[in-house]
Amino acid sequence: MEQVIAKKYARALFNAAIENDSIEKYYSELKSISEMLKNRQIYKIITTRGIYIKQKMRLIDDILNGYDKEVINFIKLIISKHREHIFQEIFNEYEKLYLDYKGIINATLISAHPLDSKTLDAIKSRLESNFKKTVNLNPTVDESILGGLKILIGNKVIDGSIKGKLETMLKNLVSAS
Repeated sequence: MEQVIAKKYARALFNAAIENDSIEKYYSELKSISEMLKNRQIYKIITTRGIYIKQKMRLIDDILNGYDKEVINFIKLIISKHREHIFQEIFNEYEKLYLDYKGIINATLISAHPLDSKTLDAIKSRLESNFKKTVNLNPTVDESILGGLKILIGNKVIDGSIKGKLETMLKNLVSAS
């Protein structure tokens, strides 16, 4: 249910951003607010129900001084509707809309060992060619995959790891018997 609500809020702000020609600005400011909310004290103040909404609104005015008025009003709306606990989900949904609008996808590349920049560039280029979008590649190392590569893009998994191939072989053997 919260995911549906987060999508609605994100879509509403994204539509306002398009109308105001402020997609980049809103994204940047929401990302900054998301970072601020990682501060436990600020997060606790914003999400505690025992603190009056007027106090929260004053805090928002203080910490978001200089931010776009539309973004400030959006945050105040979230607080007034008692949705502050799902701000991160709202931001995540907005980020998806933003990246899709800009033609960007995030990909996590998992390898058993660190890869050199030439290999990473070649993989990125291949992904960009296949998906026809700009790729933000996030390489990570996970020795448990034994070898090969595993790529995560949204809810898609491209598993070329040795571990993945062994698991597939095992499933095939079990189902064959």
